[in-house]
Amino acid sequence: MCILMALGAIVVQGQDLKIHVDKKGKVGFADSQGNVIIKCQYESAYPFSNGVSIVCKSKSYGMIDMTGKVVLPIKYSNISSWNDLYLIKDGKKMGLASKSGEIVLKAEYSLISKVNCYGKALIAVGGKASPNDKKTYMAGAKYGIIDKNGRILINPEYKGLYEFAFDGTGNYPYYEGKRLVYSYHNTTDTLLTNCSFLGVNKNGFNIADCGIIDGQGKELLKQGLYTYVMEPKGNMVRYYIAKKKETLCGYHDLLTGKSFQATVFKSAIGDIKYWTHGDFSGNIAPVNGSTWSFIDKSGQTLRKGYTLVRHSEQTGLWAAKNSSGTWDVFNESNHDVSPLSGYVDILFPTQKGDKDVFVVKKGIHYGAITRAGDEVVPFEYEEAMANTYDVIPVKKDGKWGAVTANNEMLFPVSYAGFLLPSERNCQHFWVQQSDSLYYHLNISNNKISPSGFKGVSNFKDGIAHVRPDGFIVDGNSINKAQMYAPNKMPIANTGKDKKKTTAPTVTVNPSVFGYLLGTDDTLLFKLPVSTLYVDQVVQKIKARGYRAFTPSEEKGLLLDLTKENRSYNMSDILGEEEWNY
Repeated sequence: MCILMALGAIVVQGQDLKIHVDKKGKVGFADSQGNVIIKCQYESAYPFSNGVSIVCKSKSYGMIDMTGKVVLPIKYSNISSWNDLYLIKDGKKMGLASKSGEIVLKAEYSLISKVNCYGKALIAVGGKASPNDKKTYMAGAKYGIIDKNGRILINPEYKGLYEFAFDGTGNYPYYEGKRLVYSYHNTTDTLLTNCSFLGVNKNGFNIADCGIIDGQGKELLKQGLYTYVMEPKGNMVRYYIAKKKETLCGYHDLLTGKSFQATVFKSAIGDIKYWTHGDFSGNIAPVNGSTWSFIDKSGQTLRKGYTLVRHSEQTGLWAAKNSSGTWDVFNESNHDVSPLSGYVDILFPTQKGDKDVFVVKKGIHYGAITRAGDEVVPFEYEEAMANTYDVIPVKKDGKWGAVTANNEMLFPVSYAGFLLPSERNCQHFWVQQSDSLYYHLNISNNKISPSGFKGVSNFKDGIAHVRPDGFIVDGNSINKAQMYAPNKMPIANTGKDKKKTTAPTVTVNPSVFGYLLGTDDTLLFKLPVSTLYVDQVVQKIKARGYRAFTPSEEKGLLLDLTKENRSYNMSDILGEEEWNY
């Protein structure tokens, strides 16, 4: 019992340890009464966290516990926190250690990235540190994947290792699904996906000719078979073989190893302006030829002769417009859904969690029905939009309004237009009046703001991005810096001089700037903020409890957020607008 009490006292005492510096500048730790517990012998030390402190002695780093015992030898060039582990550096080599000093990964890697939100990180061996757009990447390195515990999932043996992170939604010729994204793997980057599937190739210079491996490194598709591949769906890989004047489109079955060509386009892939073929949803996929058809996983045609197709992952349904001008609706097992079929138009619910209420057109009028065909919204509107967050926009006599998926009136049919909501149970809408300006409508109290705006975004977290009519944005350095995506190249460059300059010339586009407005119609941020930096500024406003910024605080925040996008020649004279006071 006495031993246990003594150990408990040590732990409690250790938790109160504070950094202490002696007269010679050496660092140790003292308790709350100022008693030195760990001898002042270090050049620097970090406060204790998780029972350990990172210390530096003779320009080398190690870790000690709360008793002063060295748990990780003081021999590394740097140590930093990495998830629940510690990133150790031995010169240019990196590894991982636990708080108990156990070496989880030997210091033999040229890169270990930060852990992403899915608990995955990139590792690399070899390569040479090279510049890339103000960042650094390891040219010629071989890459792999580890999990948040430092366990190797994919051995670092691929010069080309890419994620299925390109969202093909609405982008021809892919139009849906995920395509591989080329990345330099900058040393400050994190992975974008859960890495369930990855593309790999030998050269490491582009995403062409990639094979596919799973999240454990198992080869699913050999390299070099197809020019471009899409993320596997239902064990089927949608592929493209790109030639100079034609594009071959088909599927590869990962279970059987067999493939088949589904359609051919007599154009280079970059010139195709149509959706070529779709991912398998359930047991069927759409293929575009002279008309649209649907096939099974063997390539057999199940349906054909359609002019348009639509798909809804939320409902698991397909709609296809037939030669008579009406829509056939069927599920992902190719079974007809008769109550939804035969209409002149049909629009599926758009968001996960939306009620199964479908906007359809019968004759010349729109209404809405359930999956079983029961009428919800009467057929009395000249136009309507799809059910979005259980809000259905409807138009009558040239004016727009909105009803719920239960046909409850949200606001009357009396506006020139409005923005669809971007969240469920929305209480704040933007409606457009006859002057073409947008006004804030609070449906909870049925009040509309007196001030109109030329451009607006929906309220999100109680904040909207608004652009007044006649909005003018100064071409100062802060606004120019906001025309860069964070850590990216400028999106507009007007410099005609090919001579290299430190800071690229950019054009300030007023249409992407605006102020930040609260739901009580007060301006929360009065300096122009570009769409590229709205989310970051909103996070700062929320962190302050929506308390207003002073003008100098607003300026300081924008200077801080854009610091990586601003650079100056050594001979430049900087005015007050460049300084954060």
